[in-house]
Amino acid sequence: MITISEVWTGLFAAWRMFLRDSRAVALFDDSVPGVIKSFFCAAVVLPGYIIILALGPGPIPDEVSGFRLVTVEAIAYVISWTAWPLLMAPVARALGKDANYCRYIVAYNWSAGPQILILLAVMLLSASGIVSRDVLVLVNLAALAIVLLYHLFILRTALEVSPYLAVALVVGEFMLSQFIIVARNGMLI
Repeated sequence: MITISEVWTGLFAAWRMFLRDSRAVALFDDSVPGVIKSFFCAAVVLPGYIIILALGPGPIPDEVSGFRLVTVEAIAYVISWTAWPLLMAPVARALGKDANYCRYIVAYNWSAGPQILILLAVMLLSASGIVSRDVLVLVNLAALAIVLLYHLFILRTALEVSPYLAVALVVGEFMLSQFIIVARNGMLI
């Protein structure tokens, strides 16, 4: 079981990493139990994720029942939390980065804390109607760039890969997340 102290430490370390403090990687519990506990961040950020879904673009078709909507969203959420870590296990092994895999996954999972704050800020700005659509496009692009650069920093610091490989892995994770979104949307049509 995870303690409140461990949750705060994980989120604090992720915040420090977001601020580009490479020393913060040492704050993560990179043991196998630490990896398992880092998935608790999915529960921590779930309320923010639900708010983003509720305020998100696009109406839900009338023929989609509440049960189907919740089931599809729950499955997509679990897949989005597990697909990349599962995919990265053999990738890290192939790259000779087995020793850094646990540290990377812990940092990657806890990084959802700062990321959800960024996405919530953008979504709340969008829902407020304060800014024009043109400005929102720029804000969305800036938020995406921030999140992708954050993941790049985590890969470079925690997995210790080259800049080019880190860019390739960021692109791979982004493509996987887009595939999950498309599949989720397809199940709701």
